Amino acid sequence: GYDAAVLMEVIEHVDETRLPALEHSVFGAARPTTVVVTTPNVEYNVRFPTLPAGKMRHTDHRFEWTRVQFRTWAENVARRYGYQVRYLPVGPDDPEVGPPTQLAVFTV
Repeated sequence: GYDAAVLMEVIEHVDETRLPALEHSVFGAARPTTVVVTTPNVEYNVRFPTLPAGKMRHTDHRFEWTRVQFRTWAENVARRYGYQVRYLPVGPDDPEVGPPTQLAVFTV
């Protein structure tokens, strides 16, 4: 009976092995009509002049995904739980590395 859930800059703080439990809780048990998920785009990290190469944006991040990795995850979640998914950039959409933040909108 939930209208929406927002996971804003959340998934990268969860161990990848625990993502299935998060997915089930949100998409399977709560099953809101709309789910919005944002996460850093690791490809954009090269645009941060003070971020050393190979380092993540925050020390608590368990991972940072490329655009392909994020879309693969989102497509799989959408298929498993019966959602449609679309993507939007957050921030300037750099023609080489994409936006700094990735956003997926899941809808039933």
